[in-house]
Amino acid sequence: MGGSGWPVAVTCMAALVALTACQASSSRTARYIESGPPRYDVSCAAGEDCNESVALLVGLSAPSEPTRCTAALIGPRTAVTAGHCVAWQLSHGGTCDGVWLGFARTDGRPPQWIGCDRISSMSAPGDTLLSPDYAVLELNEVTARPSIPLGEGQVASGEVVRMVSVTADRFYDDIHEVRSRRCVVDDNRRLSAWSAAPSPWIRVLSSCPIRQGSSGAPVLDREGRLRGLVHAGGPPYFAFGLMTLLPEPVERDDG
Repeated sequence: MGGSGWPVAVTCMAALVALTACQASSSRTARYIESGPPRYDVSCAAGEDCNESVALLVGLSAPSEPTRCTAALIGPRTAVTAGHCVAWQLSHGGTCDGVWLGFARTDGRPPQWIGCDRISSMSAPGDTLLSPDYAVLELNEVTARPSIPLGEGQVASGEVVRMVSVTADRFYDDIHEVRSRRCVVDDNRRLSAWSAAPSPWIRVLSSCPIRQGSSGAPVLDREGRLRGLVHAGGPPYFAFGLMTLLPEPVERDDG
């Protein structure tokens, strides 16, 4: 967002940050499944260099409709996503029965669904969407898919990063595609109108279209290292999001 566009955006910030980027499903193909992986299709968009470490996260145990978010592998049995994507499971003991990660077919790898075993750690609940929002998941099986390496240190303002998300097709709700978008990192000083002391773990992503289902999408630097997770965003015409920086180190199971 350039200089003249930002005041317009922040005027509407209070309404925009109320939009988390997870998605409730109205699809009959997944809603009535009591066990086993969901019947959603996950593929790579045409022309995409598909990231085989990023998955569609589906929560079938949600009280009404399944939730859908994005998750990313950071270890053979460890994944990360936005905390609000598994908040219902955490409030019911931290086990994540009914939470599945669906990976797309790539060259040399078939499509794959992996179940979640438990939530191993999570950010402290915040009062607003300007609070950090992440969860670390332990999966119920080891996968040979590559893990995304974790970056260290600060993410510089103005740095160009890449968000990788898995979202539903605009017309066919059961079909999901892995897509990447370039974004620009901005610091959190512009959020001071809504928080006296914006969290140092939050960054703004500008020029970054966020859609429902993008919650938990990994944000990668130029070297492909994981620097944070998307947890909220605004309408496409403002094209901005909020990113949670991950703590260092992240607890993970490398076994």
